[in-house]
Amino acid sequence: MRSTFKVLFYLKRDKQKVNGMIPLYCRITVDGQEVRFGMKCDVNPKCWDVEAGRATGRTTEAVNTNALVENTKSAIYKIYRELQERDNYVTAEKVKNIFLGINAKQQTLLELFDSHNKEKKELVGINFAKNTYQRYCIARKLVANFIFYKYNLHDVSLKEVNGQFIEDFDVYLLSQCNFSKNGIITIQKKLRHIIEVLMINRYLN
Repeated sequence: MRSTFKVLFYLKRDKQKVNGMIPLYCRITVDGQEVRFGMKCDVNPKCWDVEAGRATGRTTEAVNTNALVENTKSAIYKIYRELQERDNYVTAEKVKNIFLGINAKQQTLLELFDSHNKEKKELVGINFAKNTYQRYCIARKLVANFIFYKYNLHDVSLKEVNGQFIEDFDVYLLSQCNFSKNGIITIQKKLRHIIEVLMINRYLN
């Protein structure tokens, strides 16, 4: 899924220093959502082209500033393209975190399914029925097949599991798997339970 994407460099004028220099900032925008971060570089406002988003002149400072801007822009665009190819959910925050080296790995739906099913498997015969465990395994397989069918991906971020996702999964079960209405309800209950587990864990943590 394509998204709108923009990278802008600007001077944060409300942070002007005593010597008149102003910190340089970068702003990343994806689908209207913005994130900003400092470039650890100060610029003389008299030598800054607001429209071009770069320093003017041929001084060493201007050359170094523009090199920083171009290298940063190139790296951010590369990260964005790689996320577009690999994921189905790209945010400005994710691009920024990867660029800054911040670990922002998103837990995925099938990872959560696997963690849940592994835990329940160990409880089979103790306080968890074997046939219930098997239904969760079937639900996990159907969700995986749906993700590949719908998005051509092997997994999705939990942020993508919304009402539309569940509705599309319903349609998939009905049209591609020939499930009855009752069968769909049974599978969806398993998926919703996984989502509830996620919400409980977030609350407790």
